[in-house]
Amino acid sequence: MWYEKYIGQEYSTENDCMALAVKVAEEFGHKVEIPQYKSNVYAQAAAMKRHKDDYGVRIAPDEAQDGNPVLFLCRKRFYHCGVYVRINDEAWILHADQTSGFVILTRLRDMALKGYELEGFYKWI
Repeated sequence: MWYEKYIGQEYSTENDCMALAVKVAEEFGHKVEIPQYKSNVYAQAAAMKRHKDDYGVRIAPDEAQDGNPVLFLCRKRFYHCGVYVRINDEAWILHADQTSGFVILTRLRDMALKGYELEGFYKWI
């Protein structure tokens, strides 16, 4: 499956959640340039908040397709992004998780257990 090659990649400032979403976007034929931000999670989250409507449009959950970006609030303070994956009729999120130190695949329904609150589903513009 297309997403398997990302699982286990090390989290770094060059391979954070936004960089992962952009890599996947390119795989699905979208050219997305990451906005410039300082290499820390707070600056990255601020850049996502500022530019989310420049890169994507919000969609209904039932419109989500593999490779679409999904935004979350992390501990109600800042943004985290992941990529939608559909496996056996269940929604999963592929995301570079700073806490675990790797790119992981998490069931959407379990994201809240990790401190992530769903902000919305998007598709690339």
